[in-house]
Amino acid sequence: MRSGWIALALLFLYLVIVFIAFRILDLIYFCQYGLPSTTIVDPFLLSVKQLKQLLEVRGVSYTGYVEKKELAELVKDSADVLQEELEELSDDIEDKEKLTSTPDPSQFTSATHFYEEVEDTKDSVWLVHVVGKDTLLDDYTWRVVRKKVAPFAIRTGVFNCNHDPRLCKRKGWKEPLLLLAMPRGSKPKDKVILRTCHLNKPQAIIEWLSEELSVRVKKVSSLREVENEWLDSRGNKNSTSTSESNLAVKVLLFTHLLHPPLFLAALSIKFTGRITFGIFSVKKDDQKIGKIPLYLIITPEKTSVYGRRRKEQFNLISMNTFLKSIQPEINDIFLCSLVLVNMFAMLHFSQVFTDSWWRIIVASIWTIVTYNLLLFACWLCVCGAIRWPVLSFFGKSASSWLRWFILSNVGSLVRSDWLCLLRSYPLFISSLFIFGRLASLKLPRSANRDSWWEIDCLFRPSVQPAVGHFELEEGLLIERLAVPSFWLTPVTSPDYIKNLRVWKFIKKIKKDSPEAIETLMDGSSDEVVKTLSKGDLPLVIETTECAICLEKYRTNVSLCGLPCGHNYHHKCILIWLQRDNHHCPICRWPAYKPKHT
Repeated sequence: MRSGWIALALLFLYLVIVFIAFRILDLIYFCQYGLPSTTIVDPFLLSVKQLKQLLEVRGVSYTGYVEKKELAELVKDSADVLQEELEELSDDIEDKEKLTSTPDPSQFTSATHFYEEVEDTKDSVWLVHVVGKDTLLDDYTWRVVRKKVAPFAIRTGVFNCNHDPRLCKRKGWKEPLLLLAMPRGSKPKDKVILRTCHLNKPQAIIEWLSEELSVRVKKVSSLREVENEWLDSRGNKNSTSTSESNLAVKVLLFTHLLHPPLFLAALSIKFTGRITFGIFSVKKDDQKIGKIPLYLIITPEKTSVYGRRRKEQFNLISMNTFLKSIQPEINDIFLCSLVLVNMFAMLHFSQVFTDSWWRIIVASIWTIVTYNLLLFACWLCVCGAIRWPVLSFFGKSASSWLRWFILSNVGSLVRSDWLCLLRSYPLFISSLFIFGRLASLKLPRSANRDSWWEIDCLFRPSVQPAVGHFELEEGLLIERLAVPSFWLTPVTSPDYIKNLRVWKFIKKIKKDSPEAIETLMDGSSDEVVKTLSKGDLPLVIETTECAICLEKYRTNVSLCGLPCGHNYHHKCILIWLQRDNHHCPICRWPAYKPKHT
């Protein structure tokens, strides 16, 4: 139990150290460049390549825009350009490939496969290339389209009508086309609707996708509507409907664009039934509103502006992570708890001090499996009781406090540090384990010596008679596993052996007689012989032979007595006890347990 509290304290200390380390890195960055990573950059200072990259990541069409000034105006109208956003664009090729990765499309083999992937998931957007004898897009164009839609979490696939002609005939797909599948309505996990087109130009396809997905983004027509239906609804406590409580979080975009960027439209599909998205198109000569563009995050607790803090970039990945933190699903909370529990487990088994690699491996596996099973069991209980009124009230209160913390300055720093930590997970795991080992070295050994993970039952203790220290013989692991009473055999410390009574065997003589004194004075052994009286040798059962080797006792031979009263040759009983037989060979009384009469 004590080691568990130590691991919990170490976990908290590790998170504090990580927070301080990131603040030091921010200070170094500021001293090196003279500006923070959230500094807004003038888009007119960027190159044409950078401007086009920003527009592609945000999902803004720049068809017909040729000059740099026009592209810069378009970038400026979509969102601000942050310094850290430019740094990610200017990273090496590997990072850019991660940003715009193009996974292989799914190859649908039958109608059943198509329904399982596209229509049954109900929470994803699919772009399916339906082909037959002919194809609408060649391989190069299809690859370009997949690359352009990849940053917006749009999954792609190919369905060949030759594999299942009945489905194509039933759906009316008589010629090659592009199929868009997305959830219908404003409820989560709603039914899927299908949209088709016959466009064959990549840019035209992207514009069509943007137009179809932006249907979920509500268009606001006036400032009065903004105040009455968006801003003032924060303080409305009289609404008790489920739909309104689910849509308590809102995202409102003030922009000069007529249509929302594709990343915002894709998020409106992803958060269907959880978050309301809106756009208010402002004319450029309208001076009633301040700085444009503006992304407002409206919650029952407060209203904040997105893009003012670290890791709040204007792309789907950054905003998706931000919205998940303020309006998480059960699955998001479970994944976060899974990471924290495994961090706790790693710090727990990092306190194992042993030279045996078997113990470290088994202790780590046992600890991780145990804590994960406990976590799954707790989550099963939570999911079963989540609709109880008490838990429902507690969940709403916890969600409110979480939003308040995430939208604060400290919460934004914690969130950005957590994202940076998970992004480089090899460094994260190695630093956590090294921290746990270094911290455990400073702890008293008694704090973790008797921990529950001391798995001595897997090994046989190897004892030397003159030494109190014992080690584990790893070569006897298989022999130990073959014992039928493997889980029932306790592990006993051999320290009691040196406290067993040892004396010399002599013929039966009278107590304190001259013959007895002469026999004691002639003894040449180094073993301790205290007395022959029954007062100092209680419960000694008189016998003349050793029950182990079956040989008669000879005069002056060393005998060893057990607490039960039986005695044997000293060498014979040592061999017996060192073989993990911690009991009397005759009566099975524990050799380490005193017997009182």
